[in-house]
Amino acid sequence: MLGPHAGGVVAIISQMITPAIFILACGNLVGSGIARLVRVVDRVREMASKLSVADLASFKRRAIYLERALIAYYGAIALFVVSSLLIALTVAYPTILFVPTITTILGAFSVLYGAMNSLLEVRIAAGMLRQEIERFETKDRSTT
Repeated sequence: MLGPHAGGVVAIISQMITPAIFILACGNLVGSGIARLVRVVDRVREMASKLSVADLASFKRRAIYLERALIAYYGAIALFVVSSLLIALTVAYPTILFVPTITTILGAFSVLYGAMNSLLEVRIAAGMLRQEIERFETKDRSTT
């Protein structure tokens, strides 16, 4: 049988697990961001001698946006872990109850910043793809 404080313990553990959902989501974003960064690096290494200065500049911008996004996602993970630990500390120090809320909100803003950088990178990638398709179409029309 559980003791008289079991309900409070279960509530605290439940609250500590809540940031884990955010951590899991950030982990997925990190995985996606790393995969995109690897593609950028591979593409530049594979095509370096054939790329124009403009293409190299676009790849560089993409890498910068991806780096910023990954840093933001890792920062968010750290903030969510801190939030989870702070929730546990509120049992001993109930006056700090607002602190885990603040760290969770900061983590959410970090995810937002990362998502905005990811969006910018995707826009550049899509623009590069459209330009590449146009070059192939132009080349195809000139040979027929």
